[in-house]
Amino acid sequence: MESQNLLPENDQDLLLAKKLDSLLQMGEGISSVQDPLIQSLLSYRNLEHSNIDSLEAESSEIWDRVLSETQSPKRAKVTPLKTQRNNTWVWATAATVLIASFLGIFWFTNLDSTVLIAQSGNNIETISLADGSEVSLRPHTSLYQIELSETKRAYEINGEAFFIVAKDVNKPFSVSSEHGIITVLGTQFNVSTWGNETNVFLEEGSIRVDDLNQNSLILKPGEKATIANNLLSDATDADAEEYKDWLNNMIVLKGTPISQVIIEIEHHYQANIDISAMDNEFELISGTIPLDELSITLRDLGIILGGTFRQINLDSFTFIPLN
Repeated sequence: MESQNLLPENDQDLLLAKKLDSLLQMGEGISSVQDPLIQSLLSYRNLEHSNIDSLEAESSEIWDRVLSETQSPKRAKVTPLKTQRNNTWVWATAATVLIASFLGIFWFTNLDSTVLIAQSGNNIETISLADGSEVSLRPHTSLYQIELSETKRAYEINGEAFFIVAKDVNKPFSVSSEHGIITVLGTQFNVSTWGNETNVFLEEGSIRVDDLNQNSLILKPGEKATIANNLLSDATDADAEEYKDWLNNMIVLKGTPISQVIIEIEHHYQANIDISAMDNEFELISGTIPLDELSITLRDLGIILGGTFRQINLDSFTFIPLN
């Protein structure tokens, strides 16, 4: 529904403000206005004026007592307290009511509904969504709920996760990243957002992948697609083991560039790894590396690369070739 930025003509606060303005223009009082708020304000004003009048009368008596106690022959001139009896504060109150009404409408129609619903720490976390879907979050991954309604199930991910989506043809299920959107009806797929790109692998069912330039493609089971530099790649065949390996706390390498392996390990452990001493960081490597502990992961990777990783500080490491 489109939000309205103007109050309707029959709004009670607006009508009240118009009536007050009309009385002000004619120089008349507002005591005739039969409105609970105005009557309450008038009662409060009368009470305050009564208190001030009482204070004016009491001020002379107080001064007389002071003079009597000090036996002073001189008496200072007492200027009775006065108050400016106008209706400015009444208009300010009415204006406040109108402003509050407008801000309330504006605020509640412009709230950001994105909510963080799950965040993994150093271990894999598996959660169940309200519709029965299941999501496994790789370490250091955040999952946000964008919208959950009668017609839509929308989420956003930062990190990597494997989704098993409960089928519901009336409620499309979508997962967004900073690079694009994956839309499904019921399926199993993996999506990762690390390394300045979004990678999607489909294991079962059917999904549509859209980039931010409105390019899209349909993936079939066993296919993958990548969105990098705002460009959506073609669908290509992929090995499920390479995309689901982290669910078993390992990395399966099958002709994988070293630079890509480093990025994946950095994300998994939230570490910084320097491989600038390598001759060719784009060299393809194969093997299996456990992800149980960072020191073991780097030890095994060092064996594959022909070197070792030296720890610089708590979360930083650098590669040292043995040759």
